[in-house]
Order: sequence, then structure tokens, then C-alpha cells
Amino acid sequence: MASSNEPRRKSPARSARKVERAAPARAPELVVLSRLDAEKYEPSGREICISIFDPEADPAQLSSRFASVLRLAFSDLTEMGDPSYDILFAREHALSITQFIDAWPSAERVVIHCNMGVSRSPGVALGLCDLKGWAGAEIERSHPGWNKLVRTVMCECAQIDKGTKDIQ
Repeated sequence: MASSNEPRRKSPARSARKVERAAPARAPELVVLSRLDAEKYEPSGREICISIFDPEADPAQLSSRFASVLRLAFSDLTEMGDPSYDILFAREHALSITQFIDAWPSAERVVIHCNMGVSRSPGVALGLCDLKGWAGAEIERSHPGWNKLVRTVMCECAQIDKGTKDIQ
């Protein structure tokens, strides 16, 4: 019989059992660009693009080498201006973005562009960081003019979606 001073030995069955955990999905690189830079950009790997443009503008002419492109038209506003022209970022836009990202889990890079690459596209990038738990500090530093409405609506959409899943 082992004395109380001797360390307890684990049985071979216990020490052999290891809990297998799924590795967390690696966050894709997020690249925020202006429309002009996005139109010159050539993907080099498994890359997808979120292309944001003004409601009355033509969509950007992007490389056919993107694995997939999501095109969204909404105004660069944080509150409604002219209702006959302006389209505010809404829950439907946020849902389209999250569904698009979720459909491409193997994407190595997500290129997000808007007209100037200053407000809407970094707002989307930061909203994705908030939703997915990805690092966003560098995007916040490099794009201080990000659109607060876009980021807020994306986060609210996640809250609503989470609540719906909890009920089911």
C-alpha cells in the first residue's frame, strides 16, 4: 500500500485519455482598400471580396481571380439623409456579409473595399472582427474614420442572431 507521502500514480487508462479539441478556425487576413486599389488588385491565393459601392454608382470592375465576390450598395452615412437616394446600412446587409463569410471558411484573405477605403469598408472589417473574435486593433489604428453605423448594425445583428439560436 502506498504511503500518503508518495505521489499518486495515474492509471495507464487515465493518462492515455486525452481530450481532442478542434483547432479554432484561423482568421483570414482582412485587407481594406479603396475602389481604385481594389480594381487594380490581383488575388494570389484563396481570396474573396466584399465590394461596397454607392447606390447610384456602377459596381467596381474586379479581378475574376477572386473565389467569390459579394456586392453591396449602401450610402456612406450614419443617419438617413435624402430618403429618395440614400440607403443606410441595415440588418440585411449585415446578414449578407456574415453569410458570405461563413460560406467561405477556407478563405485566406478577405478584401473589403468601398469608394475611398476610409469609412464603410473598415466599418465592415471591424464588424467582422467583433463578430468573429478576430483582432481588429490594427484596422482601428490605420482607419480611424470607420463608419460607426456599419459596425454597430453588424454587432446588433449578431446579438439578434445569437438570441434566435438560443431560443431554438
